[in-house]
Amino acid sequence: MTPEAIYAELRSLGGDRFSHVTLSGGNPALLPSLGGLVALLKANGIRTAVETQGSRWQDWLAEVDEVTLSPKPPSSRMETDWQSLDGIVSRLQTGAGAFSLKVVVFDDVDLAYAERVRRRYEGVPMFVQVGNPDVRTDDAAGHAAMLLRRYEWLIGRVADSPALNDARVLPQLHALVWGNRRGV
Repeated sequence: MTPEAIYAELRSLGGDRFSHVTLSGGNPALLPSLGGLVALLKANGIRTAVETQGSRWQDWLAEVDEVTLSPKPPSSRMETDWQSLDGIVSRLQTGAGAFSLKVVVFDDVDLAYAERVRRRYEGVPMFVQVGNPDVRTDDAAGHAAMLLRRYEWLIGRVADSPALNDARVLPQLHALVWGNRRGV
């Protein structure tokens, strides 16, 4: 789809009831073509945010109002390219937009990874988010209860971590509200 077609679809769905668009899902920074969409949204007074794993720089990232770098923890079985992440953090630190780090935590190994990220990028706002280990269940109430227990666990673990004493702990709000429903 062209940026114009995407913008038209956003207007069709949201009318004048939105002023902010977040680009997420997969790794949006793999798509150089999103620069046209970011420019079009900005030209129309729409603020933008992006969540990316921090493995690839695109020049359009400098035009985004809020960038969240979310490197993948060990539970993802992906290796962090620290050199690439360092370069992206460095570029964002010299830019005008806001940026932060976020690590999704499923277990203590992921928590140790979050501590490593925090020590490496001191001073960058950081979020630690509880992971959703069950992306298949249709039991919304049971799923929400499980996620809240995991959230409580993560709050306790972060509170015990001197390295993460300035990190903000977040639930996955969309999973609490909508469970695993797609398209929300």
